[in-house]
Amino acid sequence: VFGEDEYYLAFVGTPSATSPWMLQFGGHHLAINLTMAGNQASMAPSLPAAQPATYTFEGRTVRPLGNENDKAFALINVLNDAQRTQAILGYRVSDLVLGPGQDGRTIQPEGIRASALSPTQQGMLLDIVREWAGIMNESFAEPRMVENRANLPQTYFAWSGPTTNGCSAYFRIQGPTLVVEYVKQNSVDHIHTIYRDP
Repeated sequence: VFGEDEYYLAFVGTPSATSPWMLQFGGHHLAINLTMAGNQASMAPSLPAAQPATYTFEGRTVRPLGNENDKAFALINVLNDAQRTQAILGYRVSDLVLGPGQDGRTIQPEGIRASALSPTQQGMLLDIVREWAGIMNESFAEPRMVENRANLPQTYFAWSGPTTNGCSAYFRIQGPTLVVEYVKQNSVDHIHTIYRDP
């Protein structure tokens, strides 16, 4: 069921400043799972998605997932030919590989290893990751980013589809403590993403 009234809030456990508990919020194209445990938190797994991908509200253009899109296209387009050959998959990916219903599933990393990127390109990759890890406030996001920076040498960036911004494409960022997937579903106006911590 679609519609602005079809979003739900659930508490799993008792909210506490010390004991673990979970807040779930979601509906069509949004599933946020926030697990709290004292001064630590995780939003994995969560599914931020969008349809439409662009709309006008109070006279301004809104692009949910616009930064994620633009930063990924910027990264794929600064790779040199040898790096692109490693990053671009030899097959088309048209939906999330580790999306809903795939909890606990693991896949072989594909694409270019972050250790094969320049320091500037590595920074661009981490900036994309922050778009998901940073949905939470900074005090909760920064520990996730510390983990992701520490695991950067074992993190991969994979791409499927055209590399011209505005086209339908797929990308995955996969490391020991992170899986991010982004895919445009059949059109640029229908986007699915997933954020997981294996």
